[in-house]
Amino acid sequence: MRVRRGGFLFFCFPSLALVILFFPPNPLLTSSVSFQPAPLWWEITIDLKTDGEYKLEGGDSTYMGNYTFVIRWTGCMEKDDLDYLLYRFDCRLSRWEAREIVSSPEVMGILTTPDFKEKPSFNLKYILRKGSDLHLDFIVNGIVFPQDNSEYAFPLLFPSSEENRQHDFQVDYNTCIMEGSNSVSLKEAEIYAGPVTKNYSWTWRHQEWLLKHQRTVLTAQSHRAEVSLSVIPHYPHPK
Repeated sequence: MRVRRGGFLFFCFPSLALVILFFPPNPLLTSSVSFQPAPLWWEITIDLKTDGEYKLEGGDSTYMGNYTFVIRWTGCMEKDDLDYLLYRFDCRLSRWEAREIVSSPEVMGILTTPDFKEKPSFNLKYILRKGSDLHLDFIVNGIVFPQDNSEYAFPLLFPSSEENRQHDFQVDYNTCIMEGSNSVSLKEAEIYAGPVTKNYSWTWRHQEWLLKHQRTVLTAQSHRAEVSLSVIPHYPHPK
């Protein structure tokens, strides 16, 4: 015998009682569902802006400098098993301004942007997968200061991401972050859900006394970095 009570159906047999849950059909589940295919590749744009300054006091001379630059990196990446392959389209130094002042009892001179022999250059090395996150490994290759052929020469460090650390120098870049974070990363799931834009910023500062040519010199440098990361998925064309 079958009896309906509310949302349940009761089947009664002489020696067996069976209860079956009954729910009315859900129109959201019974309607047709369209699934978004996985992206074939992702378009990537990185905009990096930096403002910095430096100082060197050694012997009878003092050097003071400041600079600003803007770099845009464009490229793409595609899935490669559990990793991602990177391809560069373009990397452009769209702005570079620098100034250095040297003062001593005998002379005072000023160098401007055209006098600088070197310029910053951007190198995006990897996109590293760590758990559910993707981390960018990049560095802006620095230059030497002072720029006026002084007997002193020190590396002027430019921004790098947390994954890079600038191992080639005695200074551990990451430990000198004073404010913000240079961890340029995002959730892997985000790049499959749609376009993503992330902003990062940090302030970096380093200062030390060194013995050079039997003299004690002070080197100090700092910069402020702002990074904007854009990731746009590109899907297969519908048939």
